[in-house]
Amino acid sequence: MSTLAEQLCAALRTAAQAYAAGDQVSPCAVLWPDPERQWECVMPELQPLLPELFLFGAYVPARRTGPALWLRCIEARVVEGAPAAGTVPIFYLPDIGRETLRAAEDCPPALAALVGLQYRGVIWLHVNGKEWTPYAFLVSKHGGLGLDIAKDQSTLDALTGALPSLLHEPISQLQGRRLDAEFFNGLLAPDATGLLLRWMSDPEVFKQRHSEGEWKAFRQQCKTDFSFDTDKDGLLKAAQLLAERENHWEEVWLRFAEAPANYPGIVEWLKRAAPKNPGMFDSAEVWPQINESEERKLQQALESLVDRPQDVAIRRITELETQHGGRRNYPWQKLGLSPLVTALEPLAQLASLCRTAPGAPSPQAYGDFYANDGWRVDSAALATMAACGSPEQHGVVLGTVRAVYLPWLETTARHLQQLIRENGGSVSKRAKPIEAAAGRLVLFADGLRMDVARQLVQKLAALGIESAPDWEWSTIPSVTATAKPAASPIADAFRGGEEAGDEFRARLISTGQLLTQDRFVAVLKEHGWQFLPPDETGDPSGSAWTESGALDKRGHTEGWKLARSVEAELRDLVSRITTLLNSGWTEVTIVTDHGWLLVPNGLPKVELKAFLTETRWSRCAALKADAQTDTMAFKWHWSPTVMMASPPGAGSYLAGTEYSHGGVSLQELVTPVIYVKGTKLAGGLARVAEVKWTGAKCRVSVSGNCADLRVDIRLSQSDPNTSLLTDRQSREITPEGRVTVFLENDADIGIDAKIVLLEVSGRVIDSSSITLGK
Repeated sequence: MSTLAEQLCAALRTAAQAYAAGDQVSPCAVLWPDPERQWECVMPELQPLLPELFLFGAYVPARRTGPALWLRCIEARVVEGAPAAGTVPIFYLPDIGRETLRAAEDCPPALAALVGLQYRGVIWLHVNGKEWTPYAFLVSKHGGLGLDIAKDQSTLDALTGALPSLLHEPISQLQGRRLDAEFFNGLLAPDATGLLLRWMSDPEVFKQRHSEGEWKAFRQQCKTDFSFDTDKDGLLKAAQLLAERENHWEEVWLRFAEAPANYPGIVEWLKRAAPKNPGMFDSAEVWPQINESEERKLQQALESLVDRPQDVAIRRITELETQHGGRRNYPWQKLGLSPLVTALEPLAQLASLCRTAPGAPSPQAYGDFYANDGWRVDSAALATMAACGSPEQHGVVLGTVRAVYLPWLETTARHLQQLIRENGGSVSKRAKPIEAAAGRLVLFADGLRMDVARQLVQKLAALGIESAPDWEWSTIPSVTATAKPAASPIADAFRGGEEAGDEFRARLISTGQLLTQDRFVAVLKEHGWQFLPPDETGDPSGSAWTESGALDKRGHTEGWKLARSVEAELRDLVSRITTLLNSGWTEVTIVTDHGWLLVPNGLPKVELKAFLTETRWSRCAALKADAQTDTMAFKWHWSPTVMMASPPGAGSYLAGTEYSHGGVSLQELVTPVIYVKGTKLAGGLARVAEVKWTGAKCRVSVSGNCADLRVDIRLSQSDPNTSLLTDRQSREITPEGRVTVFLENDADIGIDAKIVLLEVSGRVIDSSSITLGK
């Protein structure tokens, strides 16, 4: 069973092997800088495991410790005690950082003998170019162990003290759990409470990991502190005492309730110890069976609301929240054993927001209402759908969402439809097309609904990125073919046709051709806009258009399960925006084409005869010029002589459609616009200037400010795990802007990849498509 010490030794030895055989020679030494001396306390444990480990310090050869000149002699194999040829020595350098070594002219005389080793050897560093700290090694997924460790100061302090003891812990015992101050303190001075809970969770493993003396001490501690004998009383009695929470057992319960996932085996013992006939004083807080019973009662109550009128459902949901909401504070919720009461929280919020469906005197006023407050209803509905637990619970939660949410959608959509019909049957853009300007980039996020956009603003703010949200009308119909060109900076280059058979597509004014993506990109370039593929950052001295996100695609394929994918889509958008800002763009404007309706179990079916239409989709249809119908119709955005039918309210011309857009509703037509301001970087902007290949060796030149930047070659720009370099580690650029990198496998020559320029934090600030070896 591998221990932390063994993994650390393996990582150091791997650094010694990080070179391209045939093109490079083996490093003469591995330098291990530790400016804050955080690793110093584990040297006595590591040296027996690493015979090639030598320490910089006072001259004590018997302890493999000595000054720089002695270490240099060790590397040259001219003094006794040097490692055998073929074994790379590892030099631990306490109180010394990488910058001290690199500042050759200012390097202290005591280190002068080691300066040259950084060029002939390798420095053991994190992928971000910084020294490895114990915390970084434990949590990093790139060269470290990928453990889950809290980052509060108390945990960091406890980790420092517990590091020597932690070194001997099996990695399997550290994985799959949250490591915090309690855990690390327990390694140094085991507390009776923590030990008792760990024993209750897995008694066999507990006894295996403790010596006979430690087991006896633990038994005595239980007798003294808890009046409990592990051997005589047993686990069932322990579970009963835990649930009773009397005297010192109250502290044990509180510790369990804070992090029940750390003690998974206790749940089963509480189930065994539970009373067969619970009394009035037996609570769901301590007995998981009672919590399960309450979940079943909640499920039955929600099932009864699926077909009830909206006002009845709202009133009952409010009652259920009062009755069950407190269970979210019980430990079972943290263990995923209370999925319905978890979903009840956003459901209750949805019910509260749907009590009224405000109107407005004009389309503009109604749009303002939705952009400022109305989107919160959609946000609550989306959160409830995202909280759906097991398949058995989908039906009850989704059915209740539909009962509360759909009437609100119907009412607000019908009101907006009436307002627009009274306003001439169309809506006009509130702002002119965005003009080109240096440093201005327009990011098109397909299907970015207002509530999701508000989440995006919050996530950007959490990163310190300021943004200003606004709104704009989509088009009628609110489909990509019509709305995307209208949202673009080149909207004035398009027009509509005279007939309804173009499937809502605009035409080029210049040629009369139907708009395609290729033609759209060509017109962008003709008007001075760069078109950036998803993995490129372009030239910030000009203007650019780029596209990101797959919300609309996911919605059409996933239906209500789109709610679960929103978080991943937002992460991708945030990553793309930060990359663009880091690349030097000073202004990023986020636009979209349309929003969408999302109703579990499908939108209400509305009939429209096929012979009346040229094209018919779920939420819109192009009417034939001679169609005689009383169906609700609106003017096409690109040609007011072409009429578009839209289902009344939140209806659909196609049955069973959960996700749709194209119609007239607040969700579909009132779209977000987000203005994000970047900051201009001091000095010249760093960019990949030149790439030269010689077989598997690549020489890269970078222009601009190269301080603390690195280069990597990847299959995917944003994924460091797809690195193709030796040891999958990015390489630091010299102050002159040059670096030479080597492919891990020369068989990769000829494939397409990305060369990326990185900050030390790992953020991509520039990238370029390349063919390896060419």
